[in-house]
Amino acid sequence: MYLRRVKEEDGLHHVIRSSYREGECWKSRDLLDLGLDPGEYIVYPGGNGFYFEPDLEERLLAQGVVFSSDDLEHLFLPFLRPEVRRVVERYRCRSGSRDTRDARSSEEFAQRQRHLHSFDKRRLHFLRCGRVDIGDLDGRPWGFLKVLMEKSRDEIEHVIEGMERVLRPQEVCSYVFTALHLQTKFPHHPWRNQPAALDQDEVDQWVLAALCDMNTDETYFAGVDRHDGSRLHPYLVKYLVLYFDAETAGGLRPEDLREILRRQRFSPPRPAVSRMGVDAACRLFGISRERMVAMERKELVRLYWRKAKELHPDRGGDQESFIRLSEAFTCLVEGKKR
Repeated sequence: MYLRRVKEEDGLHHVIRSSYREGECWKSRDLLDLGLDPGEYIVYPGGNGFYFEPDLEERLLAQGVVFSSDDLEHLFLPFLRPEVRRVVERYRCRSGSRDTRDARSSEEFAQRQRHLHSFDKRRLHFLRCGRVDIGDLDGRPWGFLKVLMEKSRDEIEHVIEGMERVLRPQEVCSYVFTALHLQTKFPHHPWRNQPAALDQDEVDQWVLAALCDMNTDETYFAGVDRHDGSRLHPYLVKYLVLYFDAETAGGLRPEDLREILRRQRFSPPRPAVSRMGVDAACRLFGISRERMVAMERKELVRLYWRKAKELHPDRGGDQESFIRLSEAFTCLVEGKKR
């Protein structure tokens, strides 16, 4: 069982769901709508003790759901009173040291993991390791993928969304870039694993194209009912918003995204800009030549990304200043290579 937030007319409802297998795919079903505040189902008799409303357990049992008190405790942990939650978390931390290794063989693990979508594998790998150059995840079984096995598409998204909350703002672009496997679009580029160092317009186009392709991927949406391919699914809208930080992105349809791509592809070329020197580039970044020489490449990329967000036209910046910043970055990167 897992707890999912669902948007309703009166606000966000918390719904208990479960995954079940039907044929060759996993689906999800609603078990119980807890309304706006799941905390209303928790009773505190005194001290640090608590229990759940009997009606809650009876309604779950009536649907044939098999569960334990630990299962309910896990679901309702975020809604416990803070002082009670601290006690429960300490106990769970101490009891969580038991050996939970799975007895299944490596071959069986590998077979089950082949059914996981590559988008899920890349997302989880980045969230666990923070790496863009992830290599081949299909060559052998991976223990960290166990958390996604035998789950519906909805529950997989629930698990990954919980892990995505720890992403830092400066990691979001690399995360989306890695999840969509856009390194393969720049196979011969020396910095194909550094999205901030690539041509931003080209990366943006590939992000849009990849999301449109994912929206029609039947393997990714296996077990999902009522998916209208004419509009970008909420599972993918989230990544459009994450990457472009656009509050209105949810209303875009795939054909809207493709129209953006078409306009960018056939837009007139930018006017040529004169070659910038190292000193001028350093001044634009607000650093000295000595500081530039001492900086590591990752530090320079982070500085570029921070200033690019400040100057980006979509954030109220000036188009010409943004172009000059990109030219300055190229100049400094080439200077460090030399």
